Amino acid sequence: MTLRLNPNLTLAVAGTIGIGVAAIATAPQQLGAALAFGGGLIGGAGIARDRARKTNANKENAQRVTNVFSALYAANRGIIDPIELAFVADIPAEHAHGFLQGLAENTGGQKIPTKTNNGVLFSFPHSNNAQNWVQAETQKMAAELEGQRRALQMAQLQNAAKLANQQANQQDPWTQTGQMPG
Repeated sequence: MTLRLNPNLTLAVAGTIGIGVAAIATAPQQLGAALAFGGGLIGGAGIARDRARKTNANKENAQRVTNVFSALYAANRGIIDPIELAFVADIPAEHAHGFLQGLAENTGGQKIPTKTNNGVLFSFPHSNNAQNWVQAETQKMAAELEGQRRALQMAQLQNAAKLANQQANQQDPWTQTGQMPG
């Protein structure tokens, strides 16, 4: 992590230190007040830096959760396990569950209890375009399956007719001439 100093804050600290040194030189009895002021300023700068670091970390976590959610959504076709999201995004499981619960309430997602009752999954709806594509593909595959079924029935009927024709054309050498072949 690189420490970036705010130029305005650096100037303020340098100015404050300069004023403090000047005040101490002119009035040594005010040393305690000058040190308290300087300590408060440095403490305030540290608190501001810590707050900025936490804000940045929260933004990074939110971005990571969003990216992981998108990847899991695409890979699992809208079914998300909060434990998997927590593990991959490196966040606590209760945060992942809360995120998915809020998202489900806002987008019409559903909470699905598992069969073993040891957790839940969340199902999020696909867009209308995706649903239409799935329906079109299903209809296309059903039509293809029906065509294959008809082709199989036709082949079976042709095979049965061919076998029956062969049996009808086959001559029994004993009954045709009444003599032994040969």
